[in-house]
Amino acid sequence: MDVPSIKLDQDYTFLVGTYTDLDALAHQPYAPTSGKGIHTMTIKKNGELVENCVTDALNPAVLIPHPNGELMYAIVETIQSHGEVLQLSVNDHEPMSLESSFTASGKSTCYIAISPQKNAAIVINYWDAIIDVVDVDSDGKLGEVLQSFKQLHRKEGEWRQVEYREDHWENRQVGPHAHCAHFWKEWVFIPDLGENAVFQYRYDPSTRQLSSDTHIKFEAGSGPRHMAMHPELDICYVSNELFNTVCVARLDGTEPDKSKERLIPIQYESTLENRDQVSYVSEIKLSPDAKFLYVSNRGDNSLAIFKVESDGLLTRIDVVPTGGKFPRHFAISPCGNAVIVANQDTSTLTLFNRDITTGLITPVGQPFDIAAPNYLRFLG
Repeated sequence: MDVPSIKLDQDYTFLVGTYTDLDALAHQPYAPTSGKGIHTMTIKKNGELVENCVTDALNPAVLIPHPNGELMYAIVETIQSHGEVLQLSVNDHEPMSLESSFTASGKSTCYIAISPQKNAAIVINYWDAIIDVVDVDSDGKLGEVLQSFKQLHRKEGEWRQVEYREDHWENRQVGPHAHCAHFWKEWVFIPDLGENAVFQYRYDPSTRQLSSDTHIKFEAGSGPRHMAMHPELDICYVSNELFNTVCVARLDGTEPDKSKERLIPIQYESTLENRDQVSYVSEIKLSPDAKFLYVSNRGDNSLAIFKVESDGLLTRIDVVPTGGKFPRHFAISPCGNAVIVANQDTSTLTLFNRDITTGLITPVGQPFDIAAPNYLRFLG
């Protein structure tokens, strides 16, 4: 049987973040060589991958665009100093220029979320679970820190801060490790791998401040990592890094003045065929039409594919090898017909044809070599 080709509706530009200093990270990549920065690439209508240019940056680990489409936030990941958020002008064919930079209050900075009003941002620091709320100007540039605090619910003496990365490898949950942030109505959710909880805050847009509301406890040892919010249903999906599961949670906006848990777990599904192996979930993402959910497995080296039922619950329909080791991240083309996977430890990108009707994916062509890839982001 012939391997299916990819037919996209147009050429697409996308970015690839790579690890440039492996020794500065909280984890230990086993990529053959370190990367060069942020690669700007094009995927042609026929699926051909073309590299356009490289923007120099230290460990650009997360790439998140401002809603204006003109600015890209590139997060510098390091435990050797406080993290940074670089603000880069978006460019399809030339290296992006640095417009500004922001120094975070913690280490191993890993996420940024822009408020619905676009005048504030939440910056997450994984290593020490420091949460920064930051001013954002009309151009999208980050300014002064409006609020900063450490996220945790354990009492003093019941937790400790990991001191060095070997300590972190063996003691992932002796202290808090915040991972991302999501605005929803009047609240903000911040999953914490170390605290086995999703923290729930109220967000006041007039003061641009977070106030602690409650925290939703997850299974001990599960390690909540990232979230995907359904665009139409009051449903979200939480990936549990250490248990290799996806939690389907109902979002409750009733009685908004009352303090209660707004995220209610209703289903857990495994991302693996063999749950006894060593593996860790990483990226979680809905398809453009929200009919399918994808999760990458680092260790099993696969993508788990789930069908999203009409009520938001999940049915796992496949687990597909990614053709490389440690798939840290992946991206789905805006038209939904292609999936690109970043295999960190084999320094390759793998391209898949995606059937938008069934949600299933099939590898296409040969892996594209790129050193220590860790993040993918389509532009536009």
